[in-house]
Amino acid sequence: MAHSRSDLEQFLSGVADDAKPGERLPPIRELMRRFGVSQMVVQRAFDALKAQGLIESEVGRGTYFRGGNRADQPMAATSGSARAAASRSVLLLRRSVSIARGRVLVEALQRRFAADGHRVLEVSYTDPDHARTLLKGLPRFDACVIQSTFRTIPIDLLALLREKSDVLAIDGAALVGTEIEAVGMEWGEPLSRAIALLRQQGHTSIAYATTSQPLFAVQMGRRRFESLQNSLEDCKLHEIVLSQLPDEDYAAALVDAVRERVGGTARPQFTALVAWGIEDGARFKEALAQVGLAVPQALSVVLLGRTDLPNEHGDFFDVVGCSAADQAEYLYQAVRNRWAHPAAPHGLRFIPVTVREGKSVKRLRR
Repeated sequence: MAHSRSDLEQFLSGVADDAKPGERLPPIRELMRRFGVSQMVVQRAFDALKAQGLIESEVGRGTYFRGGNRADQPMAATSGSARAAASRSVLLLRRSVSIARGRVLVEALQRRFAADGHRVLEVSYTDPDHARTLLKGLPRFDACVIQSTFRTIPIDLLALLREKSDVLAIDGAALVGTEIEAVGMEWGEPLSRAIALLRQQGHTSIAYATTSQPLFAVQMGRRRFESLQNSLEDCKLHEIVLSQLPDEDYAAALVDAVRERVGGTARPQFTALVAWGIEDGARFKEALAQVGLAVPQALSVVLLGRTDLPNEHGDFFDVVGCSAADQAEYLYQAVRNRWAHPAAPHGLRFIPVTVREGKSVKRLRR
């Protein structure tokens, strides 16, 4: 997990705001280990807190927090005091996997909250046990946004997050009916629009690729697919269901599955593919070409994903889905609205569907 001096300073600032008078600071060696910084960096961060009047040192007692609101301290009377008084603390808890969407979204949220004068700390975790360990050493926050990236969030971890934050928002369409803000995409509408796009180009035999993992958003897509199978009399729909998730060997498994059904056969099962879960569009295109399936000459492809992420569309694929920018904005607004209206009903917010035109669909003759 990568940290920096700014992460340490944000962490100590949050602890100082919540500390009671007389509470001791975390040990220097513990902070060095947790944030990967030198003793000098930790000491400078302590000096900054002392300059703000937030901590004191006494012989025989050590270094401790003075406690109370930052605005009560002598150094708080600055030109930016009004903004500091409205400042809140936000924790961005992100699972450390190589999914570009997660990094883009967290960076956008950091910019939005920081622009409002709020203090933001990003923490990466590998699994729920790791997240629990990290949270126990953190102060309380005014809000927390968590990214699970396709993985289950255990109930006890959610309970700990609620103890650590006044507002809890989840990146993803999940946990409907709880006291949590959820923002995400259901893949039924994008799937329907992708199939309509392909039908307009003359394709009457289309495959849909997804995962067998029972994610809420994905299950909505599969339910829409079943409905389309029963209602589209002029179109044959095929389903490719893989056990993998996008952060596993999903794309490679999909290429193998498509090759078995299309490549090297006199009568391919389908002429077009709607594929959910592709993280690297350029690599996916190259992998299909390596098994003799050039896009769109041999196979037309529409991706279900983020329309504003170059790593997904590769400046080539037609994409139907949503934008990472919209998802960040909706999460940001969900937290702000909860701060402004704490008694309002909690719920799930779906991101608007967007379309990116590309060059991955071939028009067939009627």
